[in-house]
Formats: sequence, C-alpha cells, structure tokens
Amino acid sequence: MDTSLSKINAYILTGGQSQRLNADKCLEKLNGQTFTEIIHNKLNLLFKNTYVVGKENNFPEYYFIKDIKPIQCPLNGIVTALEHNKKDWIFVIACDLLLVKTSSINDIYDSINSCIQVVLPNVNDRLQPLCAFYHKSVLKKFNLAIEKGNYSLIKLLDQIEVAKSIISPENEEQFLNINYPEDLKKAKELLKKEK
Repeated sequence: MDTSLSKINAYILTGGQSQRLNADKCLEKLNGQTFTEIIHNKLNLLFKNTYVVGKENNFPEYYFIKDIKPIQCPLNGIVTALEHNKKDWIFVIACDLLLVKTSSINDIYDSINSCIQVVLPNVNDRLQPLCAFYHKSVLKKFNLAIEKGNYSLIKLLDQIEVAKSIISPENEEQFLNINYPEDLKKAKELLKKEK
C-alpha cells in the first residue's frame, strides 16, 4: 500500500451556500487573496494535484470538478472527489478552513493505516470531517446515504473505521470555521499574531 502524501490528490470543497457569512466563502478575501487561493497555495506545498470542487467554476486557473449532484451538502462534494479520484486516498478540506497549517495536515496524514477508512482531526472532542483523508472504500456507503437523503457526515463516520488525530490545544484555533463575519475578524487577528 503506497500512501505517499505527494501521490494523494487534494480537493477543496467550495459548494456551500455561505448563508451565515452573507458572502460566497470561496470568493471571500483575506489579505488580498480569496479563501480558495490561500488554501490552494498551502496544498500545493504538499500534494502534486489539487482540485477545486463546487457548483460553479470561479477559478478557471485551477483544476475544477463540478459537483455530481445538485444537492447542497459537504457529503456531495466528498463523493464527487471520490468518484473523480483513481487512487486509494484523497484529502478533502473546506474552503473556510484557511488557517490550517501544512504541519497539521502532515500530522493527520501520519495516522493513515491499512485498517481504517477515514483519518480526521479531533479538535477539543469535536471531529472535523472537512479536513480529512478518505479512502475509496467509503464511496459505496456514501453514495447509498445520499440516495436515501441521509446527508450527515458525522452519522456516517459512526458506521466506518475512523482514526482520530488529536489536535493539541495550542493548535485548535487553526480549525476555526469562518461561518460569520466575527469569525472572519478573528481569523484576521490570528494571522496577525503569526507575523
């Protein structure tokens, strides 16, 4: 089993409605770059191929994959990525997790083994399924869930073999989901601290 990080395809999920932020997250900017550009630049340091998954191609300069189904849920984006992928593993990240560091992605990756199907961060006892590695063996179960209208990723994770990468308290802020304007303000403050 070859799970070399550079041989895994990475996918940025951009298909959300972004209702709480009152703006399209994938196009929202921070320090002059869109969320998608920030994440894409990070992933290029780790992965050979990085793709953008969503409803519309807002980034013609990147490889884009259109969501397979018109439904609005992260599970649809993950299934789209898995259907596109020809290898054993993929890495998936939501476009609003722009504070995640490459070192944390490496740490999550280090938990991959042949006995599990998903590797994801455990942040203060909360799983983060939108910054995770997925094995192709989950595709059948995920497709079946979509067909039945069961879109909850967390419930699906209870039915498969999962490895949890524990995130230390000092790294928890990397997993800030930017859902509201105040989250964006906090992200800007955190980035200033890093400089």
